[in-house]
Amino acid sequence: MTMPPRVAMMVVPVDEIYAAPVDVFAPCAMGAILNDETIPMLQAKMVVGAANNQLAEERHADALAARGILYAPDYIVNAGGVIFVGCEYLGATDEAAVIAQVDRIGETLREILNFAKAKNVTPAAAADELAQQRFSAA
Repeated sequence: MTMPPRVAMMVVPVDEIYAAPVDVFAPCAMGAILNDETIPMLQAKMVVGAANNQLAEERHADALAARGILYAPDYIVNAGGVIFVGCEYLGATDEAAVIAQVDRIGETLREILNFAKAKNVTPAAAADELAQQRFSAA
């Protein structure tokens, strides 16, 4: 059996979290924390978190890209909860079917990242454009 990689943990004071030397910055609580003040401090290679509206303004996706920081759009990262609640609301009781939908989030994120690269846009812009395409097709 292959073991998952070990994850190093460190505790830093709240006012130092942005400048922490990490691979992934994962905002999972408060929105609008990625802004003109905090983005220049980031040492992370990517931002992947479940908090809603992490970018204070849409232009902050460009600021992250300019720094070479990969941004996974929040509404893709936290889609599992919405899928679960939506299925529950609609009366879906087949747990395997719900899990199969949640499992497709990774595939959707790959599609967004590939689209962003092909179109030379940020992942945030790519996610919005692909979402708009899906809504229009529905």
